[in-house]
Amino acid sequence: MNIKKTILMRVRTVFLVGAIFAVAIGYRIFHIQYVDGSEWRAKYNSFSKKEIKATRGNIYADDGSLLATSLPLYRLGFDPSVANKEEKLMKIFRKGVDSLSILLSQKFKSYPPSYYKNLLIDAQQDHKQFLYLSRGYSLNYRDQQEMMKWPIFREGKNKGGVIFEKIYRRFHPFKELAFRTVGFINEDNFGAGLESSFNQMLSGVNGQATYQRLAGGISRPIFDGTEIRPVDGYDVYSTLNVNIQDVAEASLLKSLIQSNAKFGCVIVMEVATGEIKALANLGLEEGKYVEKYNYAVGMKHYPGSTFKLASYMAMIEDGKVRLSDTVATGNGKWKVGKQPITEAKGHAYGNISVKDAFAKSSNVAVSKLLVKHFKSRPEKFLQYITNFGLAEPLNFQIRGEERPFFRSPSDKRHWNDAALAKMSFGYEAEITPLQTLAFYNAVANGGKMIQPIIVKEVRSNDKVAKSFTPKVIREKICSDETLVAVKEMLEAVVQHPKGTGHKIKSDLFRIAGKTGTAHKFENGHWVANAYYTSFAGFFPADKPKYSAIVIIDSPQFGMMAGEAAAPVFKDIADKIYAGDVEMHQMLATKEAADDVPVIAGGKYEELHDICNKLKISNYDRDTAIAEWVFPGMKANRAVYWKSNKMELNTVPDVHGLCLRDAVYLLENFGYRVRTVGRGKVISQSPQAKRSLDKGSTIIVTLG
Repeated sequence: MNIKKTILMRVRTVFLVGAIFAVAIGYRIFHIQYVDGSEWRAKYNSFSKKEIKATRGNIYADDGSLLATSLPLYRLGFDPSVANKEEKLMKIFRKGVDSLSILLSQKFKSYPPSYYKNLLIDAQQDHKQFLYLSRGYSLNYRDQQEMMKWPIFREGKNKGGVIFEKIYRRFHPFKELAFRTVGFINEDNFGAGLESSFNQMLSGVNGQATYQRLAGGISRPIFDGTEIRPVDGYDVYSTLNVNIQDVAEASLLKSLIQSNAKFGCVIVMEVATGEIKALANLGLEEGKYVEKYNYAVGMKHYPGSTFKLASYMAMIEDGKVRLSDTVATGNGKWKVGKQPITEAKGHAYGNISVKDAFAKSSNVAVSKLLVKHFKSRPEKFLQYITNFGLAEPLNFQIRGEERPFFRSPSDKRHWNDAALAKMSFGYEAEITPLQTLAFYNAVANGGKMIQPIIVKEVRSNDKVAKSFTPKVIREKICSDETLVAVKEMLEAVVQHPKGTGHKIKSDLFRIAGKTGTAHKFENGHWVANAYYTSFAGFFPADKPKYSAIVIIDSPQFGMMAGEAAAPVFKDIADKIYAGDVEMHQMLATKEAADDVPVIAGGKYEELHDICNKLKISNYDRDTAIAEWVFPGMKANRAVYWKSNKMELNTVPDVHGLCLRDAVYLLENFGYRVRTVGRGKVISQSPQAKRSLDKGSTIIVTLG
């Protein structure tokens, strides 16, 4: 055979093999498409791509305490068809099904062991590939580790059929603390607070995995290596201080209950930085005060007499008014056109100085002066309002801030001298509590208005991805001379014996601020005996570190701002001052007298024995004295004991205890303890009598 025939034979062979292979492929395609097509389409349609949620970032307080985090939880799934793969696996299933059923019944407490046994055996015999065993029950990591030791499950996924599907749930270690400020986000990306405003950064980037749909509408994840790993969200570091937030909420709640008010809010800001240290909002719902709306940021209202600061500041800055000037307020009644202007509670101040008029919150004085000096040039007054930073929103980091409103002279229908007069003491204008506070904070900060911030940094794995520094809105809202004058006026509100804030005068530090009481206007009419009360200010007045505003809406019993809102400010300021070792040198206790030593709280038996040995007279004030007590002092060097009763499932009161006793008590109640300073306990956060999960951290401040 020559070479030509050999080559030709080989070519024909290759062609024949190729033709046979092509026919085989064509037949297989035809068979798959038309003979087995429905089966393959069903299998294809049983698989789908689903998102794997990224782990949501954490939200932290200013000291690193967790305010919100995502805890990994699990849903328990089971593939009973694994037992059908080989006889060895079937023996494992049959041997362990009874014990497994008992353990499942004990764990979930929903059904008896017989239910689980029948469920597992029926699913195995029906060759079911997946069923959920933990419906309505989320498992934590400890549960998962425990279950991996159970019969059948201990063989793992491939031999035991156990499947732990990871899910994440949002958890708030401090429970209701700053609940609305921290906020929430739902599956439709609707939410509020930091969770909503920083949702894009917190949420991360979702991944993707393949899921197989099984009978009964159940899907199970298929980890085949094609899944896309999710990218976890960033962590948000807020400016909130857990201790100050706790103090603010507790003081606000106490006042709301006492005054039977509709709602209230508190904001505490650090003067120099504009950092929000507390943001509390409580409203009445079904007989209980809860955080349901961010009044501090999203509600504009008539500011009332807190706005008098802006009115007087404009007149002083314009060179028209001095503190020593006298105003004739007569019998406390004055008419601007047909609009009557009256003093609160029918007061009549007669001839009064500007400083005293501000301290006593005279409506007639401020309206007379403002109309006199700006009647012919109201635009100039409104320009001062703009210069003071009150006319524009603050662009706060939490969404929902309302835009300020001020009646304009261009509104010919509503503008007249009466509108200017009413604006002087907080009507014909609407601003939010946060906007009012930013203005007062600027006065405390030497005239520099800073944009309030509540988030300092956004981090990823401890690396700063984005930082937020204080933004200066106005470098100087007025002259230094004007600042000196208005600060003196603000102090007079509290220091003057007849000032509207005289009840909150402190012997330890000076408070500067202003009360505000505005009649409520709702649904087109004035509401009888309903007032919006507020107090805005800063402390210590001589060297301000914190500014704050308190709002109490519709307090009952005829309470005005000096009785409803101002005491809350004082309570918060006192507690912040007591817990801030940098603000003052701790004063010796006033209860100690003569040569009686300062006595801390503690165990009754120990303190009673020590006093007896030192020959210090002591007695029990309570009929049934508790194991732990607080000391009190009476005349003639006598000490009496007040019971410090402990309640289960609530934080014990360790105020006044020495460090040893405080740590002993808190740790026995299941809490972790972090201490600041030296001495005996002067404050604790969260405060006593609050419900808190075991294992949470209690911050104890000593002094």
